[in-house]
Amino acid sequence: LSRGTSEYHALIFALNRRMANRLDVSASYTLAKATSIIGSAADEMDANLVQDVREPFGSVQDAPLTRTDGRHRVSLSAIVEAPFGIDVAPMFLYQSALPTHSFEGLDLNVDGNVNDKTARAYRYTGLNADGTARFEENGSCATVNCSRRAPYSQLNLRLSRGFQLAGSARVEAIAEVFNLLNAKNPWIPLTTRRLSATGAPLTSFMQPTAFAG
Repeated sequence: LSRGTSEYHALIFALNRRMANRLDVSASYTLAKATSIIGSAADEMDANLVQDVREPFGSVQDAPLTRTDGRHRVSLSAIVEAPFGIDVAPMFLYQSALPTHSFEGLDLNVDGNVNDKTARAYRYTGLNADGTARFEENGSCATVNCSRRAPYSQLNLRLSRGFQLAGSARVEAIAEVFNLLNAKNPWIPLTTRRLSATGAPLTSFMQPTAFAG
């Protein structure tokens, strides 16, 4: 059935300062909301998230998009003309926590699948000393993808200097450092709360499976 729908709303502020007094700056802020009834993106049907196979397009499926529903996005970049002909160009990116699907691991609605969402939404807050995830409740869970991962941030830095060769020929030396502050940026694609066989809580709930630092 061609019934997939998605919506994206955003308010964007941008500021650009052209090179003056050896400084060029660009900044933007986006306040956004992205939802869909078909899964993680606008062009796919993620069967793993269907809560009831008898109603695959129910209201519980109208949920935040796991790849694009970052409420806040910030981008800052600059070019600084430093002494000795060196250009310094930092770039900072920030995105607030994206959604993730938290499910009980039990077949609560008896439709044959163990992907039923949790009753409460959760928010990842970090790692404990023993490496287990730290999280907190974040209200009730009305739809799939109701829980939130960690925010994402990264500061990159580029240094460059041009050298004049013979005639009009010129060469530029570039040094780049990505993720200068070593931000870990935990990633949690899906997370299961209980063991399906016994219903016992899992220590891996809200545990990152990868890091994008």
